[in-house]
Amino acid sequence: MIKTIEEINTGEFVKAYDAIAHDIQWTESGSKGRQAGLQFIDCEDPWTSAVGRSQGRELEYTNLNPFFAGTIFEQAIKQYKLSRTRLMWINPFSCYTVHRDTTPRIHIPMITNLGCYFVFANTGLIHLNFGKVFWVDTREPHTFINCSEIPRLHLVGVVEN
Repeated sequence: MIKTIEEINTGEFVKAYDAIAHDIQWTESGSKGRQAGLQFIDCEDPWTSAVGRSQGRELEYTNLNPFFAGTIFEQAIKQYKLSRTRLMWINPFSCYTVHRDTTPRIHIPMITNLGCYFVFANTGLIHLNFGKVFWVDTREPHTFINCSEIPRLHLVGVVEN
């Protein structure tokens, strides 16, 4: 369900994020957290197009939000052939509903801690460590839980099967 793709320098992503964080336009997800779109569909808002539910069109989110042009985030999108890429914060003591996605995801943990877990029915709790790129088969029923007092941030993008 989860495979390590490669090891990376997560610090480069965090440094790039810190340099632009004050100008990112976030979409709040209620008490769960917030998201910002790095890719979008034609004629939709670059910041909000990819957030929330995709309505089964995940592979159509291929336009780069111009704000992220020339950044390490654009490099990751190209390198891992991502679509519908988002920055996703999950608040402390929060979790998503159990769900299935239509495609797998790439996750790059940027800010995390040992209290943050994927939960799959057959495997239990799985923590994604810093310094790695993960392929996650989110077509299986799953949720994500932040059991800590610290918000968690991942770069998340859709990949084809």
